[in-house]
Amino acid sequence: MVGTVMMTDEGGDARSARGRRDSYHVGLDTGAVIDAAVELSRGAGLTAWSLRDLAERLGVAPSVIYHHVGGRELLSQHVVERVLALVGLPTRVMPWRQWFREALFPIRPVLAAYPGTARWMLLHGPVLTGLSPVIDAGIASLRRAGFGRNAALACSSLANMAVMTIAAADDRVLHEGDAPRDHAGLIRSLDAVAADSAGICEVSRDLLRQFTGSAQQIEAARDRYYRYVLERLMDGLEAWLESGMPD
Repeated sequence: MVGTVMMTDEGGDARSARGRRDSYHVGLDTGAVIDAAVELSRGAGLTAWSLRDLAERLGVAPSVIYHHVGGRELLSQHVVERVLALVGLPTRVMPWRQWFREALFPIRPVLAAYPGTARWMLLHGPVLTGLSPVIDAGIASLRRAGFGRNAALACSSLANMAVMTIAAADDRVLHEGDAPRDHAGLIRSLDAVAADSAGICEVSRDLLRQFTGSAQQIEAARDRYYRYVLERLMDGLEAWLESGMPD
């Protein structure tokens, strides 16, 4: 009888454990997995977590993540798609400089909030299916302006410059751990040799010092720099267009 009681208890424990495991799957679908991955990427970065971390957050085995979404690379793609969807990218044709301002200026703070997403885009290119109408509108805007067969080149130049600039700022935060402190250290190093170089003195005084101060001041400086880089690139493309775009 004792043996029978023990077997019953063990069977009950096994059923209870299965019930708990099964309950982890209730309400879990692809969207919920991606939601959790997006949240893990906020602030810490797209590469800061593993599938095991995500599975632990959801209370499931890593195999469940594979079942619902797939491997790490595919999940990263879904995260980037979800982050870009927060921007509201333009899908209508308009004057080309206006189009790129509306497309590229708003993405900087959004991508910066999820470090690593810009680098993922830089490495993988326009493989996101949701970007098709956006890219179509950008290319059409450039073609309407007269870029013709050079529209793709101009579009790629602007998009790459945007994500490279964002990715560089991400890398400083992710690898140094404290971007403002890193800038302060760089300024001190430059100041040590600035007396012998008017150019280095100007870089330290007029550029790098903008990226120190309060969080609000640093954010404003990053935005100014980002917009400046893109506007000057658009100036160059406009001059190239007006010159007849010689090879």
